[in-house]
Amino acid sequence: MLTRRRFLATAACTLAAARLHAQGQSKVRVALSIPQEATGPRIPVDFVGLSYEVQQLRDPSFFSAQNRGLIREFKALSSTGVLRLGGNTSEFAYWKSKPDSPEPEHPQVREVVGEPKPQYYAVTPEAVRNLAEFLQATGWNCIYGIGMGTNAPVRAAEEAVFVAETLAGHLQYFQIGNEADLFDRHLRDPKTWSSKTYLEEWLALARAIATRVPTAKFGMPDVASKVSWLSEIADQWPSIQNRPHVTTLTHHYYFGGPATNPDINIPNLLKPATMQRVQNTANIATAAAGKMGARVRMAEGNTCYRGGKPGVSDVFAAALWSADYSLLLASNDYSA
Repeated sequence: MLTRRRFLATAACTLAAARLHAQGQSKVRVALSIPQEATGPRIPVDFVGLSYEVQQLRDPSFFSAQNRGLIREFKALSSTGVLRLGGNTSEFAYWKSKPDSPEPEHPQVREVVGEPKPQYYAVTPEAVRNLAEFLQATGWNCIYGIGMGTNAPVRAAEEAVFVAETLAGHLQYFQIGNEADLFDRHLRDPKTWSSKTYLEEWLALARAIATRVPTAKFGMPDVASKVSWLSEIADQWPSIQNRPHVTTLTHHYYFGGPATNPDINIPNLLKPATMQRVQNTANIATAAAGKMGARVRMAEGNTCYRGGKPGVSDVFAAALWSADYSLLLASNDYSA
């Protein structure tokens, strides 16, 4: 049977042999055979994706038809990829529908030691229109993040209407909130914040959007680490009236971080126990998704958060780990 490990080992050996052979020849042909009897889940066409901070939209020229170099790189990566806009900065964005629209009043938040101070910024129609042209040029679709931490239902719905009309068929779904399981650190009362209170707030925003955009689709809860929230939400889901159309359950996974952590190293990264943790999480996530009739997407992940770690995130061993990680998710019917 062709396993992930055997596939990767064969690929690595083939690459090494090709490099050695290339020293004496200018052209090299490499063939990798997959047995016809190999079976398993099919990797979806939109499996490949990239995650960016919503804050990137502060620069309307970045995701635009004029950024031809970026368009070329996206198309080289995949012709049917998914651009996910989210990240921690999404919680401090606000929709500025007109040049003279006033900045909304922002709630007070607690500062977290070691974390950047919150910076509020505007997302404008120009940035969304340029994003639509960028998606058209690349052939990619978009998971569009709408803030939850400092947002209000009326503003969320207003932004969603414009995004849905502008991105049209390139909008895969709305993601409301990013890593809400960490809100108790700076955005919500740690004594009361839970999957239940999260779901109540999420429903208020999602229903406001669905009222204005009846065809809206959603992904949730996009947790950082508390994958148990997926099970808790799935258990509550049948009793909820007027349920928004949730197509995808989402969560994140990083091997570790930040880069200053000495335990973030290649030997630890490649331990079988590391991948077993990924599998254990996948078991919980896919079971919850099955209860809700949804799919699972790994919306954000890497070897190390906060920009990676030199000597770990940028070496060949990490590339092999990433391939193994991605194939493991695919074998569990993820969209990654």
